[in-house]
Amino acid sequence: MRNKRSRPYNEEDVAFVHQNYAEMTAAQIADELGISKFQVAKIVTELRKAGVDLPKKTAKRANPVELYIKKNKIPTKSAPAARKTGGRKKKA
Repeated sequence: MRNKRSRPYNEEDVAFVHQNYAEMTAAQIADELGISKFQVAKIVTELRKAGVDLPKKTAKRANPVELYIKKNKIPTKSAPAARKTGGRKKKA
């Protein structure tokens, strides 16, 4: 299978990434602009290096395992509580 080639990014792409980075995932931005998600990451890195304050991401990719469990209403058991061991014993 051949990888999709992307085009070089331009100033309008940088502006779009800057405005929409917090609300969209890198893959969504890449699909919208027609560039690769690695180019989106590079734009973000260069913006941060230049001192631009980008907000933290609010859009994250959903965990497919959790989606499957919720969709099929599979019962889950609670996680076991951590045991307290009191730390490592010293050698005599």
